[in-house]
Amino acid sequence: MTNTELILPSGKKVVIEPGKGFHLLNAQRKAKTSEEITFALIAELAEVDGQKVVYEDLLEFDLEDVLALQAEISGKFLHQAAQPPKTATPEVSGSLVPTASSTSPKQPAGNTAK
Repeated sequence: MTNTELILPSGKKVVIEPGKGFHLLNAQRKAKTSEEITFALIAELAEVDGQKVVYEDLLEFDLEDVLALQAEISGKFLHQAAQPPKTATPEVSGSLVPTASSTSPKQPAGNTAK
């Protein structure tokens, strides 16, 4: 996965790196409540104008910027998790009901009854 770049409504440039499990674990450890996990995850993954931020700093951002960051983080990971896995479906020809010839025991080769 590659970094995601976006411009916030305030004009600040944000680079969001791809997340790993340890980013989420760090965010959960830093958050005081479950409501703060998204803020802590943004702080784990994002650079704003080339600087890392701590989640408490995000509380001072304009609401439009915070909502844009939350939407980007939530959409990025929820969209990926919600997609069903792509699987190839084999083409099936004929009937799926077994026939007598497909279920009868096979005769060993060279053993023909006369």
